[in-house]
Amino acid sequence: MRHGHVSYFDDSGRPLDPRSVPLSADGEAQALALSDVLKDVTFDRAISSDYPRAIQTLEMALSGAPTHVSTETTPELREVRGGRLSQIPRDVYSTEVAGAYHLSLQPEAGFLRGERWNDFGERVLAWFRLILADSQWQNLVIASHDAVNRVLISWLMNGNLSALPLLEQDHACINIVDIDRSGDDSSITAYLRLLNFTPYNPLKTGERSTVMERLAQSMSRM
Repeated sequence: MRHGHVSYFDDSGRPLDPRSVPLSADGEAQALALSDVLKDVTFDRAISSDYPRAIQTLEMALSGAPTHVSTETTPELREVRGGRLSQIPRDVYSTEVAGAYHLSLQPEAGFLRGERWNDFGERVLAWFRLILADSQWQNLVIASHDAVNRVLISWLMNGNLSALPLLEQDHACINIVDIDRSGDDSSITAYLRLLNFTPYNPLKTGERSTVMERLAQSMSRM
């Protein structure tokens, strides 16, 4: 799942430190909507990034779970790190901000002139491979971030990040993937059962912009 809504800009339009922003009131409501959907699901492990918004989302989403599971955090699930937004010229907002995920197809490119896509992908997938190698769990829930989810889902679908730009991840969305590890080797088969489901808005009413288009719109007000 992705974390619930947060405000990345203050009331005057200045960017906040994305590492420490908490859920907004809307984000808390979205996370509680997740708890209603997940109230009958028992998880063996529950892991989030160590950013507040992901921790809050996971804890609230599991608040109605039938059995308690201790939540874990890891820095490997942190969102891809952008550069300084103020240093990105306005005339490239369309390509470098609204179209930022399409640049993931250029591994040496940096997200918003920050962390390189190949470094980010390696960070997330190295951790995920260790999770897959652990045969002690059956149901695992991960609460992380937009680009993190895109990396995981694209890699599970086709072994690379080519689908990443096309996998929208709205706030507090749920994805369900069944992973078959029945073979004798370390290979897996993944079946995508649900993608970007938002319990608070199941039909995406009013959603016409992508995640990064909305960020570009917010940046234009800086």
